[in-house]
Amino acid sequence: MLSPDSVTNGLHSREASSSSSNGHSRQKSADLQQKVKEMAFGKTPNGTIFNVPVTKDMVREIFDMSKKKSAFDILTLAVMAGQIFLFFSLPTKVKRFLFLFIFIFWRAGYNAGLGYLLKLQSERRGLVAWAREAGIFDKSRGNPWYDWLKVELSCKMEADYDFDAAPIEFNTWLLYRQLVDLILMNDFTSYILFALSWLHFPEESGFFSHLLRWIGGFVLVLFNIWVKLDAHRVVKDFAWYWGDFFFLIEQSLTFDGVFEMAPHPMYSVGYAGYYGISLMTASYMVLFVSLGAHAAQFVFLTLVENPHIEKTYNPPLVHKRRTPVLSENALMPVTVNSVPVSGTSTPRPLGDSQTAATLVPCGSKDMYSTYFRRDLIVFKNFDIFRSTDVFVALIIFYATLVPLLISNTGTSFITFMIVIQALLWRVLHSYILGAVLRQQSLNKFYTKHFIKHGGTVQDAFQSWKSIFNLSNSMTYATFFLAAFKMYSIPDDWTYGTVLLRHVLGLALIALHIWASVSVFEVLGDFGWFYGDFFIEESSSGLFYTGIYRFVNNPEKVMGHAAFWGMTLICNSWSIFILAMFSQISNFLFLHFVESPHMKKIYGDKVRKEAGVAKTVKSATTLSTKMKLEVDKIREKLEETPEIKDVLQRTQAVSAKAQTFVEGTTELVQSVAPKLQEMVSSSRALLENSREKLFVARTWDEMGVFDMSQYSLKVIASSEATQKLNASGLPVYELGEPLTVVWTAPLNHGSKDWIGIYKVGTNSSKKVTNIASKGRYLFTGPDERLGEAEEGVDDHAGKGDGEVFEEEVVWINEKELCRSRVVFLGDKLPWFEGIFEFRYHHHNRYNVMACSEPFEMTLQNYENVKINTVPLIGEALLPFVQRCFNNDKDVMPCTIEETFIMINESIAKRIVKGIELMYGIDFAWEVVAVDMSCSNLAQRIFTARKALAPFSSTPAIPSEVPELAADP
Repeated sequence: MLSPDSVTNGLHSREASSSSSNGHSRQKSADLQQKVKEMAFGKTPNGTIFNVPVTKDMVREIFDMSKKKSAFDILTLAVMAGQIFLFFSLPTKVKRFLFLFIFIFWRAGYNAGLGYLLKLQSERRGLVAWAREAGIFDKSRGNPWYDWLKVELSCKMEADYDFDAAPIEFNTWLLYRQLVDLILMNDFTSYILFALSWLHFPEESGFFSHLLRWIGGFVLVLFNIWVKLDAHRVVKDFAWYWGDFFFLIEQSLTFDGVFEMAPHPMYSVGYAGYYGISLMTASYMVLFVSLGAHAAQFVFLTLVENPHIEKTYNPPLVHKRRTPVLSENALMPVTVNSVPVSGTSTPRPLGDSQTAATLVPCGSKDMYSTYFRRDLIVFKNFDIFRSTDVFVALIIFYATLVPLLISNTGTSFITFMIVIQALLWRVLHSYILGAVLRQQSLNKFYTKHFIKHGGTVQDAFQSWKSIFNLSNSMTYATFFLAAFKMYSIPDDWTYGTVLLRHVLGLALIALHIWASVSVFEVLGDFGWFYGDFFIEESSSGLFYTGIYRFVNNPEKVMGHAAFWGMTLICNSWSIFILAMFSQISNFLFLHFVESPHMKKIYGDKVRKEAGVAKTVKSATTLSTKMKLEVDKIREKLEETPEIKDVLQRTQAVSAKAQTFVEGTTELVQSVAPKLQEMVSSSRALLENSREKLFVARTWDEMGVFDMSQYSLKVIASSEATQKLNASGLPVYELGEPLTVVWTAPLNHGSKDWIGIYKVGTNSSKKVTNIASKGRYLFTGPDERLGEAEEGVDDHAGKGDGEVFEEEVVWINEKELCRSRVVFLGDKLPWFEGIFEFRYHHHNRYNVMACSEPFEMTLQNYENVKINTVPLIGEALLPFVQRCFNNDKDVMPCTIEETFIMINESIAKRIVKGIELMYGIDFAWEVVAVDMSCSNLAQRIFTARKALAPFSSTPAIPSEVPELAADP
């Protein structure tokens, strides 16, 4: 298949070789070149390549009365007209709350309704599967909607569109677009009518105040329009209507313009118009509803778009097995003497083969495991048993709470001391520690001190991290203490700008939190603690990702937004001076400490202009013709003194409005972090309360099915003799794949499914009333997916599992369906207990059959006294292999072999198994540090020795005995 570029090049060549052709042919060739340039090729999930037909702009089509209207357009216009009629017909008091509810309805239809459909399409290709199952695009199926849909969808397309020839994914996308147009147009209409119903002009505001509000509002609305238009220019209709949820397009997109200005511009700065309209209406109701609607948009982004983007454009790398090359350390005999006993000491150095993918965000694994161990970052990773963490907590507690409890001195004196305390901590953090880093950059001043006294680089950096975190935490704590002391609860929240100050202040605090989290996501522990001032093995390049794609130094302004937010809320000159001093100190630190060091170690790799700067420059660059027109207008204005005076005043007002615009834009961007925290909390709450919220869906008419024809039988994965426990139940190793053979009558449901449950959790044998938590498989291919497609599982649920085709067999003179499914990986419970399989009817919770109970357990070695490092490693290896689903491409084959394709889920399985086998509770990050069974065995051995009960006779030998030879 020729690419569009190659076709275009061919056209250029033919045009150059036919110089004798007439002007008409050259024009025709140029038109053809333009068509080829605009041509896009789509790719469906099953690999089908097709020419994507040209789609028309919805807004122009729907409002151009000369264009033919489809039934979908008429419905959209009718609903919009109905809302406008209500707006002009109803009294103000009625329509204010009516349009509030109407807007909430359409906003819920957007974020919840469209979000649910897109989520279904992303995870299960549900919309396409529904269209295929219903046959609405298949003429041979005789669906009554076929002819009507063909007429309605074709009337809005160009001649290059063929309804019958287009892939079902494209037709489903076109149908989905009609629903999007209906909801989005009415969402916009209802919001405008809602805002207009709350429009008023405050009597206490003067003319200048009204003028400033309307100028600022218009600027924000115009900025909003530019963002939407520029975003559409970049992503086209395909991404505008979430086309990549249905098919992919083979077309290179240059994400410039507004996409270099802000993350997710259509959802962040693309809602600036909401706040512009709030300004013009001078209504807090409109402002708060706008904030809520904007927050709902971030929920949509977090739950729907971001997961799909990660899955589609950032799939996990699949590493193939590589032959390990062991280092001398790995080949040396393992001895206990080489294992440090202290819990804070580092494990034995890892082999050279350990260069596979790990969970380390930057730098080499050895470097990360040496210098970073769940370090305290403010209160993140706080460990009450770690002395430095306790000291930090006590100092913060002492510095913030004790001044509030002192009552024997004057209030003004306490306030003065609190402000001075905040000032001194800022001096320490920005100036004293800044000077230390400056000297460290010039001559490694800090590291030299520790080496002089017998220490190491690791000792120096560990000390620096503790001091830096304490200083950073105290800088925030003392500032907020001073702000709290200066704050008083308003008597009248509606007076003046009291409520507005609080709203903007909280928004700036939220912006600060989001910026800090975003910075840490990019820099990690290494950059947060200024690791490149201490560590030579740091990464050799700069990568401008995340928030750094848009700004070079987000901490320069956004990193101090919380200080200005507290200043707005407190409305105190003392806090304003303190915030200004902090801001200036931060500027000086970045200019004299961080920037010179960055240039020293990264040189020309340091970017001069960020995305925002480039976008602003490009937006302010006018064409030559426009400049000439502007110069002519300016000359005419200069000839009239009165107009010149008006122009100068307008420019002054515009400058002040622009300052307000910048503050409001920060407000728009600040909603995301608070929202992300709320979403995470809600997810955790729902996960913990899942069983309580679970409602079983059942089928009432079960009499037509012969229950005796349903059966389930569990088959061991190995051919060895089946183990039985004391009660005579079969015993399987934790993580062992379980094969379930099932039988069912010929008329069984097409969506029957099998789930695994702990015995006793369900109160009934006939109905399952406990959620499966993803541990289930359909008995056959999921019909919602239609035909099997490349990269699509043919069974329901996330994770792992195998589903085999069913066959018709004769059993006891009855014709039955029989097949098998294999539960493994995420489909298995990774905890001990007695379980059973349950066969359910047609995507419901009616139980048709249950398997015999069986036990899943893991051999316990806690009471084994003679347990050497090699023996621990050999005992651990089979379980680790099962944690990797026995995948020969990624699982370790020896105890020395490095783990590859390790992730949090697998690491948690491993540490859970270690707890069951040896009674030692490790954090899952330990697996990411050790990265082999041998290193884990060393850690287990050391931990068992350290945790052994006190006794006159050692429970664990200090020397590792020789392994007994095999008989």
